[in-house]
Amino acid sequence: MKKFLATIILFVPMVVFCQNNITDELIINQIEKLIDNNEEETDYTELIESYWDLCEQKINVNDPEELSQLIEFHLISTYIIESINEYRKNYGDIIFFDELKTIDGIDEMTISILEPLLCFEKKDISKKDSFKNIFKYGKHQLVLQIDQNLNKKAGYQDVSDSILYKNPNKKYLGGPQRIFSRYNFSYRDKIEAGFALEKDAGEYLFHPRINDSIRNLLDGHLYNTFDFCSVHFLVRDIGISKILKISTLAIGDFQVGFGQGVTMGSGVAFTGGGGSLLRKAKNIRASKSANEVNYLRGAAATIKLWKFDITAFYSNTKADANVSAVDSLYEPEQISSLQQTGLHRTYGELIDRHAITKRLFGGNMSYKTSNLQIGYTIHRTDLSCGLFPDPRVYNTFYFKGKSLVNQGVDFYYVLKKLSIYGEFAISDNMAPAGLFGATVQPAGYIDFTILYRYYDKKYQNFYSNAFAAGSGTRNEKGFYLSTSMTFAPRWRLVATADFPQSDWLKSTAYAPSKTQNYSLQISHQFDSKSLFSIQLKYKDKEKNGSGEYTYMRKLIHERKLMLRFHITYPAGESVTLKNRVEYHLNRTDYQINTNSYLIYQDIIFQPKTKPFSFAFRYALFDSPDGSVYAYENDVLYSFSIGSLNHKGMRIYLLGKVKIAGRLLINAKVGCTIYSDIDEISSGLELIEGNVKTDGKLQMILKL
Repeated sequence: MKKFLATIILFVPMVVFCQNNITDELIINQIEKLIDNNEEETDYTELIESYWDLCEQKINVNDPEELSQLIEFHLISTYIIESINEYRKNYGDIIFFDELKTIDGIDEMTISILEPLLCFEKKDISKKDSFKNIFKYGKHQLVLQIDQNLNKKAGYQDVSDSILYKNPNKKYLGGPQRIFSRYNFSYRDKIEAGFALEKDAGEYLFHPRINDSIRNLLDGHLYNTFDFCSVHFLVRDIGISKILKISTLAIGDFQVGFGQGVTMGSGVAFTGGGGSLLRKAKNIRASKSANEVNYLRGAAATIKLWKFDITAFYSNTKADANVSAVDSLYEPEQISSLQQTGLHRTYGELIDRHAITKRLFGGNMSYKTSNLQIGYTIHRTDLSCGLFPDPRVYNTFYFKGKSLVNQGVDFYYVLKKLSIYGEFAISDNMAPAGLFGATVQPAGYIDFTILYRYYDKKYQNFYSNAFAAGSGTRNEKGFYLSTSMTFAPRWRLVATADFPQSDWLKSTAYAPSKTQNYSLQISHQFDSKSLFSIQLKYKDKEKNGSGEYTYMRKLIHERKLMLRFHITYPAGESVTLKNRVEYHLNRTDYQINTNSYLIYQDIIFQPKTKPFSFAFRYALFDSPDGSVYAYENDVLYSFSIGSLNHKGMRIYLLGKVKIAGRLLINAKVGCTIYSDIDEISSGLELIEGNVKTDGKLQMILKL
């Protein structure tokens, strides 16, 4: 504990970065909903980064294509964007922010959402995109970050060479620090270029201190640099003629997505949360994060010819895999699964590192007008060796083999008060998958959405991020309903209902299963800095039974009820307070019921005239089953959210200081103290004692 307090004192002068507006609160709420619905642990850093990029670059309200990016974040409805575009057609470009208040359907809450994101400047076409101007007006950003758990985990304990030789997975081969570095150059919205380097905690850096015996065992699997190295280059709007231009060209690491993400959607995406689920984001994006799984590496380009967008893409990446058979030269001949963690800390994880090559190539053609788009996508994935999962009943229809072809058709059509959208896809085994959605906004204060998706149990796709209640677009069907209503000034109600079901077994269900998800959230905005919300969620899920009271393999009902109160409000010009109280009630047939709670107090100090700010949290939790989680303010471009298990308290201090207007230093230190356990985690992650302390230090240089 003394060590923890000393660390806080050390970090206080370098207090942290935190945004404080209603838009941030909504994005946090979106991510919390994603985590609640996802059955697998997923890194959402990419979504956080895309949101920060949106805040930094600002969106030109007079550019319809830029404005449509807000739909991807579910911040405003399609109806509002159409209303803004209609206003511009009738009265010309919007010059002042107050003009937005006169547009039909834009209430005070929407104004608060849009204010930090929009700009009204017209593009300066007098500046030619010459090399001189590119380097003169381009912006540089360098990020250096180090994270570390300050406790000594079992994986970092000293192990003798003889024991390590007999059990090479007894220890992490590197140090406990996570090291991340990124450089990015940007010129207006035309050019992005840079690189990212990362070493995860437990991975070695450069020359490893590994004994010769282990080094020999790892022959051919060692690397001599950062574990993950990424380079990206993206350029937009290269004019060739009046009707032909290269709208986007990406080289290096990138992401692509078309339609609603059923046929092709790499990376992660915002889904759900009320309102329209229509996607209209850019098809090609630079991959700037350190996510070692959800990225493509190669080249992609979109050519715009009249009203057609023609895209081609090629990717060749190394993938982690569990090798189940090798040939006479000990090269992988067959794998049982693809690894998704991106961690290479032990002998076993290094053996699986970059075991195979995954190649992807394909294209898309779309016809697009101001309110209509119809597209066709086809792509092929080739693995360097066959994938044959260990036989289980639930994975009977999983992909087996080396090559897979996917293709599909997508569309959307937007009227003034109605938008319809959908996508139909098939894999090369002729299994179908698709979704169809419609959103209607009969008046500016209310909208309704209905979506039906059907993902056949035999559908196979390595790159799909469409809307789903489960972890992928397979073995799921059902209706999703939502409504968003401004029933009084500054009051908003969002209600959702989802009824997914599976026609085949899952790893968590012995038989076909059903789920019911309900959510109701009421929000009230007192002013531009104050927001109060009450959220009620109920989930009834069929799953495998277990425990001493279960005598046969049958499905049982797991019912989860969550009630959350959250308020954000100012306490003076420089201080913002956030309070949350939430209660969870989990009931399962034939098993012990559990009750959980979370209470926290945030204090955010952000003086307008000072170059520093900080955020502090004190939280109490009791969660026997780990059903409680909370988003944490973090250093820039980082993602911090996770389940809180057992009983205890969580404290963190997050701060920033700006030096000379160009150098930003962010720091965070946190401590979790448990009151009901004497050991934290297990295996190589085991920490002896009941205190877990973590720290982060980040420096950002902008030129």
